[in-house]
Amino acid sequence: MVHSSRADRANDDGCAAEAHDQDCGSVHPHRESRRAIARLGFGVLEDGTTFPLSIVEISYSGCKIETQIALFPGVELRISALGGRATVAARVQWHREGCAGIEFLPDAPAARVKTPRAHDRHAVDASVMLRQTGRRHYQTQLFDLTPAGCKVEFVERPRPGDLLWAKFDGLEAIEATVAWVEGFRGGLKFARPIHPGIFDALMVRLGSESAAVL
Repeated sequence: MVHSSRADRANDDGCAAEAHDQDCGSVHPHRESRRAIARLGFGVLEDGTTFPLSIVEISYSGCKIETQIALFPGVELRISALGGRATVAARVQWHREGCAGIEFLPDAPAARVKTPRAHDRHAVDASVMLRQTGRRHYQTQLFDLTPAGCKVEFVERPRPGDLLWAKFDGLEAIEATVAWVEGFRGGLKFARPIHPGIFDALMVRLGSESAAVL
């Protein structure tokens, strides 16, 4: 009887351990191997809500995070580690006891009607500071720039027509209007075009590519 009792307890303990592994998102033999890390970051929901998180595991296809907010399976968001300039499109796979499994998604911008431009866009690999009224500024990715506007990645997603300020290194903040938004990327139209001489100096400072984006 003693041996039977011990076997029962061992079986119960094994079931409990298996359930715990499923709840905490431990590595499964059929799942892609993930690497344990410890990186603080933030997430941004589709309505613009920003929340802190901690990335504790990562792989090429997803990651495991810890967060205090409830994330329902299927919810889409963007994730970024602190210090990074870009955010990653993602979808919640599961959420249990403060942990969540995240699947990375490819960025697929929707088709947008193109209109004639007064200036050629110049591709850049740089950053810009953005700020909306009543909110703190943040650093984000700058994709291209013209004297009249630019294409950026938003952390706090605005709506077309919203007013914000763009701050480039070495220049005063520029008032701008959101011209369009696709996911977490969008175009800004400056209230006043940048003077040609200042624009040329800014492009040199940003290390722009030599060819304009057509």
